[in-house]
Amino acid sequence: MLWTKAVNRRNPRNPTKIWEPNTDSRICSSHFENGFPSEENPIPTLLLGYETIKKITPRKPPKTRMIIPDLDSPQPKKQKQDSHKTTVNNIIHQHDIEAEADSTIVHHDHVYVDVDKGCSSCLDKDSQIKYLKKQVQTLSQELVKLNNIYQEKVKKPFGYNSILNDKDMKFHTGIPTIKAFDAIFNVIKPSITHMKYWHSGTFVKFVCNPLRYKRSPKKTSRRCLTSKDEMLMTLMKIRLGTLNQELALKFGISKQTVSNIFTTWTKLLAKFLGTLVFNPPKDVVRQNLPPSFENLTYKYVRHIIDCTEIFLETPQNLSVRANTWSDYKHHNTAKYFISITPAGMINFVSKGWGGRTSDKHITNHCGFLDIIEPFDKVLADRGFPIAEDLALLQAELLVPPGRRGTAQFTKEEVKKTKQIANRRIYIEQAIRRMKYFRILKNELPLTLLHHLDDVVLVVAGICNLYPPLPRYSK
Repeated sequence: MLWTKAVNRRNPRNPTKIWEPNTDSRICSSHFENGFPSEENPIPTLLLGYETIKKITPRKPPKTRMIIPDLDSPQPKKQKQDSHKTTVNNIIHQHDIEAEADSTIVHHDHVYVDVDKGCSSCLDKDSQIKYLKKQVQTLSQELVKLNNIYQEKVKKPFGYNSILNDKDMKFHTGIPTIKAFDAIFNVIKPSITHMKYWHSGTFVKFVCNPLRYKRSPKKTSRRCLTSKDEMLMTLMKIRLGTLNQELALKFGISKQTVSNIFTTWTKLLAKFLGTLVFNPPKDVVRQNLPPSFENLTYKYVRHIIDCTEIFLETPQNLSVRANTWSDYKHHNTAKYFISITPAGMINFVSKGWGGRTSDKHITNHCGFLDIIEPFDKVLADRGFPIAEDLALLQAELLVPPGRRGTAQFTKEEVKKTKQIANRRIYIEQAIRRMKYFRILKNELPLTLLHHLDDVVLVVAGICNLYPPLPRYSK
């Protein structure tokens, strides 16, 4: 800055401002008095096109002060003067000496009661200082203890070790017991070491320029949470519908990390817990029939079917909004086809469909008819006119009788309607079990829509860990 001011060149673009050098600017050595910047002359002053800068001369050093004579030291002998003048001077000098002696007297605040013991005021101050030091030490120890308690109870992040009993486990994750959680984790554990975590925005860079953003194979990212805590956090979001910000505060991680973990673990849990949703063989279904299904009419019932709808946020896209609009719910929804066995086990869950889709269309195209075997019976509501489709597969559809063309039900129709309704109640209870997971019960944000199929499959697998739905079953 001093060199810039010394050069005093005006900016050609803006003459009101001083020119500022860049990294390539240089000053010739001929502008320095010594031919180069030295300690005595560090600033260019020669041949600058104007009068050189005046040197700032340092101020003069302070003068030596007058030495005050010491009165105690011997004074030089004066020449003899007349007797009167000498007498007056001697009197004045003697008076000054006495005044100086009086001013040198030091007044102390020490009160010595006993010479051996020392000053009493100093002893009181020492005892007070010792007492205060002891009190400070005691308070410091208490502060350390309180800080430890605070760190343990308040600052300790939520995790697997915070779950103390089965009731807490079921509330936070939906899994009935801690033992079941550990069993599921042990099954998944071998796949965790090969699992690649989702990281938003990273894969796009690698695809665009793989040479520039080449990742080292030896580099492994350090995880903030243990695998059990990540699994717990994912299930907590599914069970409680918790926001990412709240989970980030509970587990002591960032909001983006919560999103990445949820995306990764939802896929993994759907892969393993989805295996709990399967169609058991006929003999297994018959061995676990409830007493109400043991008569001849309902003995061969293998599927109880229905559709459920999950509320969605209103999409901005008009075509998506139209496809997801449900006239039955008067809301934008995603519809899922669900089938259970008479004992209440979920044996089929479809992919998501728009709320506008009819139940018959979903049944014919979701893959449910592929698991139908000959002589199976399917229990359904009136909204499933699929009797002909099942007849082609040598299966039978049991639905309540309709009211079209008749003014009133006959006694047999009323009896049949009650019988089917009393047995179809289990599919309603199974759907209510699934809606126990609040992510499906409340309105789903559109940011989670691409996870919905995996979430529904995870929920169905967890529901199959619960006891059978019928109160009296084998």
